[in-house]
Amino acid sequence: MKILIVDDHPLFRAGFHAVLEQSDLDAGVLSVSSVPEALQTLQTDGDIGLVLLDIHLKGEDGFNALKIIGERFPTTACIMISGDEQQAVAARAVAAGASGFIPKSFTAGEMIAAIRKVLSGEVFVPETTNLAAAEQPNGLTLRQLEVISMLGRGFSNKEIARALDVAERTVKAHVSAVFEALNVRNRTQAVLVAQKRGFLPSSPAYANAR
Repeated sequence: MKILIVDDHPLFRAGFHAVLEQSDLDAGVLSVSSVPEALQTLQTDGDIGLVLLDIHLKGEDGFNALKIIGERFPTTACIMISGDEQQAVAARAVAAGASGFIPKSFTAGEMIAAIRKVLSGEVFVPETTNLAAAEQPNGLTLRQLEVISMLGRGFSNKEIARALDVAERTVKAHVSAVFEALNVRNRTQAVLVAQKRGFLPSSPAYANAR
């Protein structure tokens, strides 16, 4: 597997690249300075499993880039990185479909630990982040609504991944984000809360979440 860094600050990009290469993540490292370069690299290299995407790219919107990458390469996880450490920014990143948010103030060890968590299928945000701060009209993204619908039908992560044509680790990240957004700990609770909030119909078909 390979990791792609997308950051327009040469010194940070070079330093981050070196940190990842010297880590024990057992992953190849690529780095580019713009969204067009990132999209071209993703198109030509199918081994990229994770993108580390700067939110504030010169002349480009990192959130728009996140959307484009998610649409064109749905099996590739994205972590957003930024010097802006406000809770709302991290929450917005996860709400927009990122598998995590890493502040640039993190130490090399903290960054590696965060990346490892995402690669294991979880969502990472700093402990101080309140994911409920995301500006979502109904509390869930469209993809998360798809996931909760299939959870309600009793689909396993593998079945959801097959239905959405994404990697199973991506589904795990979405499920974790759903749990955070609904403030629940398991699938059954998630389905019950989703029914109460009107995200799912209260019918027997949704009563057998695994």
